[in-house]
Amino acid sequence: MSKVTIATAPCSWGVWYADGTPSGTPWNVFLDQAAAAGYKALELGPDGYLPTDEDVLREELTRRSLDVCSGTCCYQFDRYASFDDFRAPVDALCKRLTAFGAKYLVAMDESDVGLYSEKKADFPAEVWNNFLEKIRLMGEFTKNEYGVEVVYHPHIKTMIETEAEIERLMDYTGLRLCFDTGHHAYVNGNGERGETSAIDFMKKYADKMAYLHFKNVDFDVFRTVREQNLDSDTAFDRDVMCDLRDGIIDFNALRDTIEEIGFEGIGVIEQDMPRATTEQAFAAARRNLDYLREIHLID
Repeated sequence: MSKVTIATAPCSWGVWYADGTPSGTPWNVFLDQAAAAGYKALELGPDGYLPTDEDVLREELTRRSLDVCSGTCCYQFDRYASFDDFRAPVDALCKRLTAFGAKYLVAMDESDVGLYSEKKADFPAEVWNNFLEKIRLMGEFTKNEYGVEVVYHPHIKTMIETEAEIERLMDYTGLRLCFDTGHHAYVNGNGERGETSAIDFMKKYADKMAYLHFKNVDFDVFRTVREQNLDSDTAFDRDVMCDLRDGIIDFNALRDTIEEIGFEGIGVIEQDMPRATTEQAFAAARRNLDYLREIHLID
């Protein structure tokens, strides 16, 4: 049977940036509630949200019995001339990850050139290659210097979101994925209950599934988003990402797919709730963990 190590992340408490916004959840509250909800591991989240001093962070995690499974780096890659321009923060983050025995660095683009802005189909090969080369070099650097694997997170409203773009990234960089089921279904699915785009992609590229983000999409909210052509920021404000049991992805089928492809690794439960109170986030984190146990995706 495949073995999934479950973790959580600050984004499930509405923390997308180092200052704790948009929710404003204090980092110590996040740690307290993550541990109380039953989680044993976490992504560090936005660099600088949790303490960056290794000794301080170790003390805070140890007394809550929490481990670090990965770091997170979010950059506007298109604004840099080369990897050298952001090598220093990547280096500092990898040093911290190595100190905690973490082997993954989740990389996400913040370029904001997605579905509701510029037409990426019109970008020449030079633009794409320049963008992808920086990511390729980052992955090469972290692996060679620290033994940390960059796993790329395709994300709504960025350079890498459609299946064709994901394939282009994998072909050029050779990187494996942090595959987010909700983001994939939002961009590439049909929006119907039981839709299978994420599951189909996982089967097609089983060897690229290094790391998973478990997320689901609310049918009614997403239908309104499509009918009214709303942007993704509005969709997130309306809680388009919902409890795992309630969305358009059938998580029983996803569980079977994880077994079929023999996935063994980290699965981070995520539910982006930018307006949630800490108590709402805490309750959702517990519900989602209980649900994965209920369907026997985890023990």
